[in-house]
Amino acid sequence: MHQQSVPITRLQREYRLKPLEFSSPQKENIQRIVSRYPESADYNSNSGKYQTNLSLPALPPLKKMNKIEQTISIYKGKANRLPSIQFTSSEQQLQRKKQIQEIDGMRKSITPEKRLGKRNSLLFAMRTKAGCQPNKATKINQDAAIVCPKNVESVGYKLFAVCDGHGLNGHMVSNQIKQQLPKHLGRLLKDAENIENQIQKAFTITNRELWNSEIDTNLSGSTTVSLLITKDIIYSANVGDSRAIMCRFDDGWKVVPLSRDHKPDDSEEKKKILEAGGRVEQQKGLLLIKLIDLYGNPIGPFRVWLSYIQAPGLAMSRSLGDKVGAQAGVTAEPEIKQYTITGQDHFIVVASDGVWEYLSNEEVMSIVIPYLEKDNPEQAAERIIIEATQAWRRNSLARDDITCIVIFLQK
Repeated sequence: MHQQSVPITRLQREYRLKPLEFSSPQKENIQRIVSRYPESADYNSNSGKYQTNLSLPALPPLKKMNKIEQTISIYKGKANRLPSIQFTSSEQQLQRKKQIQEIDGMRKSITPEKRLGKRNSLLFAMRTKAGCQPNKATKINQDAAIVCPKNVESVGYKLFAVCDGHGLNGHMVSNQIKQQLPKHLGRLLKDAENIENQIQKAFTITNRELWNSEIDTNLSGSTTVSLLITKDIIYSANVGDSRAIMCRFDDGWKVVPLSRDHKPDDSEEKKKILEAGGRVEQQKGLLLIKLIDLYGNPIGPFRVWLSYIQAPGLAMSRSLGDKVGAQAGVTAEPEIKQYTITGQDHFIVVASDGVWEYLSNEEVMSIVIPYLEKDNPEQAAERIIIEATQAWRRNSLARDDITCIVIFLQK
């Protein structure tokens, strides 16, 4: 009996299809091609296989590129002509924040930054220079100087201040203080009766803004020494170990300190820290063993620590920012003092710890005196930077940031 052939469906063809033996770079694709075009294949019932005469097109010969630059040197126009990208408002804020941080992160002063000015009876100049690491690599300058901002001048005061940042984000903290503190002082001092209370309030608001900002201030902060000058009165407000001095000639040259360094081993400062539950100790090495020199003396400055952990290790008892330090008794409260300018007072120096680390008050005064007769605070500030740099070179492999403001009190 003649057996009728049963047509093979496409599904059966695909199911029974086996890989074809082709010597071709496209071998793995042949099965897919045949299944897609079944009419081009014939089924052999004896072998149980499909036979096909498919001929794959030959690949064009590839041109060998000797230099990869040939493949990218296509565009001949101006650089950066990329299509504009539309961001949402939130993305724009993130982009703006990133740009600010990148610019802020590049605050490296290989050569000293300069500022010169004159206001009525004051002639002043500012200099700042970035420090360096032990390998002589220039670091980010974490100092910031405030010199006669208009929003404070408009209410009858001249503001001079130096902020010395520390920690990973110290440069951001000092810059934030530079921007915000004058703004709050200008607003609060307008028609104010109790000047000291308004100064205190301005520092408190600035510190609160730092804590609530996007800057991580857990282990980052800044000192701030500031002088508000109006007519013959100086209001000094200090947080930390930056310093301001006034130099007077009265039967010889004398230094009048306008601020007090806030160090953890100071008796008054230490008492406040201990009452807050913090510790005041020098830094310890491995296994919490005290570090000592060849003579058995402890090494390094006294620092502020939490009672239960070796942190934050601040070498000052007052600071803006420093959330962790605040838990150990570090405060942002400024120490405010009032001074009267007399006829014997000739100039003022406001500077960061980079100046005072190896130069005494009297040495800084002696540096400035020769430039007083020349009415040249610019050269005086320049000389302080030079002398401080040389002092660091004599005493240390590294160098801290150095910032100073020299103010001549003209009569």
